[in-house]
Amino acid sequence: MSKNFNQGWLSVSIRILLVTMVAALAWSSSAPVFGQSYSKRFNKGDALRLTIWQPYQVGDQKSKTLDMNGDYLIDSRGYVFFPLIGDVNVLSHSVRTLAEALKEKFIAYIQDPVVIVEPLIRVAMLGAFRRPGTYLVPPDASLWQLVDLAGGPGDNSNLKKMYVERGGKIVKENLLGGFERAFTLYELGVRSGDQLLLPVRSQFGMRQAFEILRFTLSLLSLYFVITKI
Repeated sequence: MSKNFNQGWLSVSIRILLVTMVAALAWSSSAPVFGQSYSKRFNKGDALRLTIWQPYQVGDQKSKTLDMNGDYLIDSRGYVFFPLIGDVNVLSHSVRTLAEALKEKFIAYIQDPVVIVEPLIRVAMLGAFRRPGTYLVPPDASLWQLVDLAGGPGDNSNLKKMYVERGGKIVKENLLGGFERAFTLYELGVRSGDQLLLPVRSQFGMRQAFEILRFTLSLLSLYFVITKI
């Protein structure tokens, strides 16, 4: 009796485990990418951010500080032109290997450099932003940071209607939730080349409705006055 009970309980447990695993796999296939890490690769038409730390050498009068930090565009061939070292093909590199390759090239000009590279994507900020335009930003930047680059929302903007357009089609709507929770652009599904549009809030409200009603009543009053003459 006890043996049969244990076998029956084991069978039920296995079934529950299998159902749970199938449900988890089904959920993961349709779940959003929130919290997942993005692949730090470089793409044509995007850019990268270069940061070089130069340790200060005490008593070394020959040490020179060279300001090489900045954002560098990746051309249609997949190359980036850097001062001093020239063109470098970045498409074949990961973030780590590119940093190592640049260190080997810059070490001839900078003593013991610490090289950091970061991929950047292009996002066009259109509509009711204070400084609309195209911006280069890391994929792990928050939507807050991108909106701040564009000068923030205008006085008459409608944040609740902010959306992402790609290839002439709306691909993401209702971004306000992600905006408030500081989700990254990658988590929100924003890709390089996307357009983020912020609509203008409708001007029609109670005040406008009252003005229209008052104007209509004025026309009616004028009509009755004219018909009585």
